[in-house]
Amino acid sequence: MTNFEGRNIFENDELMAEFAILFPHGWAGPDVLQELAPDGWEASPVSAVFHPSAVQIYEETVRMHRNLAELAKARPRPDAPPPSPEPTLEEIQPEHQASPFETERELQDLVGLCLWDIFSDNHEVVAADGRLYDLGSSRSSAGFLADVLNTQDGPKPLPRPSPDAFLSEMLNKSGGGAEQSEFMKELLKEMVGDGGYTYLDFYMGTHMISGRADLEPVYAMIFRRLHARGCEWVHHFPRLQVVDFRPLKKMLDEEKRGNEPEFENYDPSTAFEEEQENQKRDEELATMRESLDEGHREAVEASRDQPPPATVRAYEVVYGQFPEGWPPEA
Repeated sequence: MTNFEGRNIFENDELMAEFAILFPHGWAGPDVLQELAPDGWEASPVSAVFHPSAVQIYEETVRMHRNLAELAKARPRPDAPPPSPEPTLEEIQPEHQASPFETERELQDLVGLCLWDIFSDNHEVVAADGRLYDLGSSRSSAGFLADVLNTQDGPKPLPRPSPDAFLSEMLNKSGGGAEQSEFMKELLKEMVGDGGYTYLDFYMGTHMISGRADLEPVYAMIFRRLHARGCEWVHHFPRLQVVDFRPLKKMLDEEKRGNEPEFENYDPSTAFEEEQENQKRDEELATMRESLDEGHREAVEASRDQPPPATVRAYEVVYGQFPEGWPPEA
């Protein structure tokens, strides 16, 4: 089987079997617990990702507040309300409460998030026979990991809040027939689950919690298992891309037109307007790509003065060298 790039990849059932080999006792099995928390989960530094201090919550809240403020500055609205003041530690501390430790659930959740960081996020895991562990897009990768965890005997995820009445009504409508109704039911299941894990549990990996603890030991545990299977890992520096959907729209329009001649409904005025609009869009895309390219170059250069990310450090510990793709090049 090959992917859209023509590279040999595992079938889905083969991928499920590979993950069962990598983790024969599950993501929270006694072997994983011994590697990550030999003195008990509560004593393990990595458990802090689920039990952050008030200071960590404060820092995360301020960081998010500032990011939203920067976004508002980039796209100002004349009717926008004045920015709210930054939260303070004094405001957060009274609301902070210690939560009970749930060893098995927290451990399997953390392993799943770290697996996304390694197998997704544009990185590549290559088997000894050259086949790619292709879990799909960022969203598909998260969904696959949820499916893997749902086959294990571990605890279920924490209950999710039910959607409000409007959303439930919209998703449960069957006005589009049985097929539409089934699609809406699956969409609702993906969003809130049916008691099991969904892609939302692992989408974007540890991006939101990685600052709470050094996750190098978790990545190293995963890399040791990959190394034992003869696998390699290729690192890709994060990069934003602009996608032009016009070719897809053109293809869909041609399929919809079928055998009807292209000139059947040709209108010179409409064609001229479309050409002008396309030219304007091309210029906008070129400007956006130039800006993103410049930002990428700056990010790559800045990374050379910073320690490698935890994934790269863990790979070096296990494999004795940096992975392909590190250090990054602009």
